[in-house]
Amino acid sequence: MDAASQDPTDAASEAELGDALADVALDLLGALLDALGPQGVAVLLAVGACVLTAKSKTFRRAEWRALRWSFRVAWRLLAAACRAGRPRGLTPTKDERRLLARLAPQHWRAHADARGLDGTLTSRPRLTEAGVTCAVRLDGTWSVGKLRNAEDNVRALLGTRTALRIEVTAGKRGGWAELTIRTRSAVDDADMKWTPDREGIGLDTHSGRPVEIPLGTRLLLAGSSGAGKSVTLRPALAEVAADERSAVVMVDLKRVEGALWRDRARVARTAAEVEQVAAELAAEMMARLEELEATGHASWTPTPERPRLVVVVDEGAEVAAVAKDAMPDLESLARMGRAAEIHLWWCTQKPTMSGASAGIPPQIAAQMDVRLCLRVATATEVRTVLGEDATAGGWDAHTLPKPGVLLIRGTGRGPAPVRVWFMDDATVKALPPAPVWRGAARDDDDQDDAPTVTLEKVAPAVEPDSEARVVAALADGVDKVPALVEVTGLSRATVNRLLSALLETGRAERVDRGRYAAAEQVA
Repeated sequence: MDAASQDPTDAASEAELGDALADVALDLLGALLDALGPQGVAVLLAVGACVLTAKSKTFRRAEWRALRWSFRVAWRLLAAACRAGRPRGLTPTKDERRLLARLAPQHWRAHADARGLDGTLTSRPRLTEAGVTCAVRLDGTWSVGKLRNAEDNVRALLGTRTALRIEVTAGKRGGWAELTIRTRSAVDDADMKWTPDREGIGLDTHSGRPVEIPLGTRLLLAGSSGAGKSVTLRPALAEVAADERSAVVMVDLKRVEGALWRDRARVARTAAEVEQVAAELAAEMMARLEELEATGHASWTPTPERPRLVVVVDEGAEVAAVAKDAMPDLESLARMGRAAEIHLWWCTQKPTMSGASAGIPPQIAAQMDVRLCLRVATATEVRTVLGEDATAGGWDAHTLPKPGVLLIRGTGRGPAPVRVWFMDDATVKALPPAPVWRGAARDDDDQDDAPTVTLEKVAPAVEPDSEARVVAALADGVDKVPALVEVTGLSRATVNRLLSALLETGRAERVDRGRYAAAEQVA
């Protein structure tokens, strides 16, 4: 039977047989060494030394034959291990065994011409934690981009399911490409629920390692409805809110995400509030830049009193349409805020830069250092977010699964998808409260009569009757935080903060771990 007519499953069976023979040979060698023991091995080595130093031609001929036999055995064991096509510990599925066989050089060579892939040849495929991969040699008529455009031809040759993601990237040397079929993910079995000890915003699906994004950077995040845009930034915002030298300012005209962060961020919910906070931020930026100029420094050093400010615009298209007067100040922040440690994070589910409902103003898009793209509708939207050369380089965000999987460009990473940590609403509400930044007028004798505005750290606002509601609930015998949250209708963070204040003033007592009571009841 010639190579062209060989069934791929036969090739897979041969690979399995070679793997089994290699395992048997290694087991026999291990059993022999165990049987000889340390003394037996020493004797064997001594005999070998005698053979090597003997002058007899007979011994020398036997030595040469033994060496040749040893090399042959070692080569066959190595070849059998390579034919297995996988590292130890990974067991291929039926589909993966079929792909390994069809990616084998002999099968590819036999069928490439018929599938329009003449001039290409694969190396031996491998099974990794992220799927089946192999190098592809390209002759002068092929390039990495041309092979990527021939994905349908590759899929037809391999007989892969349309749901499997195929990636073609540049090889490690010229004239080669790297072909990967994502049959699995390194985070398939990972627990993706966020906890305070988690690092970064998620895990690289290829390597399984945490992925960090710089907090002090201008950032663009785009994703279609349901892709997980709001959840994506929660781990990063939790890190900012927990840092005493950083603070969050959030613009949320939809009043959904901002409601979760109001105890640990300045939240603007109306067009008037957006315009006000944008003016305050622009004034603070100019004040910091003037101080830098006066002191001869190139960048601002955050302090608890005047920290790094991360300004999150939750839905850019809505802000651009409703709060138009705020846009010049927000654009100024995007252009000049970095040196003053005021960083704009622009989020949108409409990744367009033209038309009446554009979600990314061109003046802002041009300034973004880091770009995050969840699943979007088309390749055109991918190029709007990740750059004009994105799809040509394999940044195919329009084929990502959703929700919670994204591509990051601008941090030196390649187009490897990232699966983000999942942080639900209850987890956000349970975060420790943080001081909120609010505007306060300050006089400046060197400027015009109109006062400028800076940002002043104040305690989170609390409704006037909130404390009375907690005290009344304690007096009624409600003694645990979850029950107090349910009875009072306040957030968990607000209840915890009010309990701390009541304990400090002696109006409440801790009667047991996790249980509280009004001071009068304890007395």
